[in-house]
Amino acid sequence: MQNKKENETLQEILEEDSIAVKKKNKKKGCFVRFLLILTLLVLFAYGFLYVTQYLADLEAEARVRAILTASAYPGSSETAVEEATVELVPTETPEPAAANSNLDLERTATIAAQLTSVADFQASQTPSQ
Repeated sequence: MQNKKENETLQEILEEDSIAVKKKNKKKGCFVRFLLILTLLVLFAYGFLYVTQYLADLEAEARVRAILTASAYPGSSETAVEEATVELVPTETPEPAAANSNLDLERTATIAAQLTSVADFQASQTPSQ
């Protein structure tokens, strides 16, 4: 009988200890969860800003290249060069000797003008209502 009472008493002590340990772990777990969520939010915000900046850089480079392409050939509008935000000097390319070189130049100028028009349209703001 003595032995059973000692075992029961020992089990009660062990149960109390395990309950106390569980309560301490829950407090630490909440703080760790908060830090994990905060870290994930910071990483998400940084990633969003990085991707946004990267896309803005690509768009700016495309606009500058479209403006320079449109203004690289004689007979194109000279105001397009002034609209460019970055001053780049296009390299001189020799005129192709093929018979349809004029068609290629016209097609390139048309595409460049369309790209510039699209870039200007995207840059414009819609009026607020």
